[in-house]
Amino acid sequence: MFDPLNDDLWRLARLERLGLKEDPFKLSADPRYLYLGPEHLAVYRQAQGVISRRRGLALIMGDMGMGKSSLARRLYDVYNSEEGMQVCYIHTADFKSAMDAARQISLQLKVSPQRSFQRQMEELENKMVELFTTGKNVVVLLDDAQSMASEALEVIHRLYNFDYDAKVVQILAFGQSELASLFELNKAVNARVFVRLVLNPLSLASALQMVVFRLRVAGRSEPLIDDNAFELLYEHSGGVPREIIRLCALAMDYLLQSDESMVNIDVAREVIKT
Repeated sequence: MFDPLNDDLWRLARLERLGLKEDPFKLSADPRYLYLGPEHLAVYRQAQGVISRRRGLALIMGDMGMGKSSLARRLYDVYNSEEGMQVCYIHTADFKSAMDAARQISLQLKVSPQRSFQRQMEELENKMVELFTTGKNVVVLLDDAQSMASEALEVIHRLYNFDYDAKVVQILAFGQSELASLFELNKAVNARVFVRLVLNPLSLASALQMVVFRLRVAGRSEPLIDDNAFELLYEHSGGVPREIIRLCALAMDYLLQSDESMVNIDVAREVIKT
């Protein structure tokens, strides 16, 4: 019978053999392992600028596995504890309608649910004004925003109809490339977009630094993957961060099951067959 406790102890012992305190290639989101290379750091800094300078609406786009959710969570963690900030993070903004969008954002801001869309928006707008006039910078992070219905954009349109010397709310929408097409369906909202940012694949150098960073967090300062093996894994990944980590995780599994202490080209070839 499979014993998960014994399996975990066995895995930990094998990791220690490689000079690791824990698994460096876990696919679960762990903020300690978030690496921002030059490509992603540039997007992160621009997103921070949208928030701190109250510039309103921003779109952050990238293919699956590029790290959009990690970036959104990082922004939430950074700003949520800051005085003068009111931050809400909706991890799956698949709003089915304008009312759905208004209610979910209202819930995050502790605004009571209303029966009609008009009343819900009035209550939400009043809350926004209240927070703004007391010096709060309201930030709404919408993850997987490409999944929302086009009707939901009406809520964003309404929230940007305030006439103040600074934006009452900063909305950062994260999504796949079709997010741009979604916003283009509503000219009024699309015209409100301050900046469109794109998360591109990592370069070979950035991908290598990400892996080195993860190894160091997990306790190992020496390389674990030789250059030829890593180049092969990188080429197969297309520079997609999630795919690089997945391939490294498979290579790690191979090492743990064998007496090898380094991922070489033969191990890499076996991994990309998986």
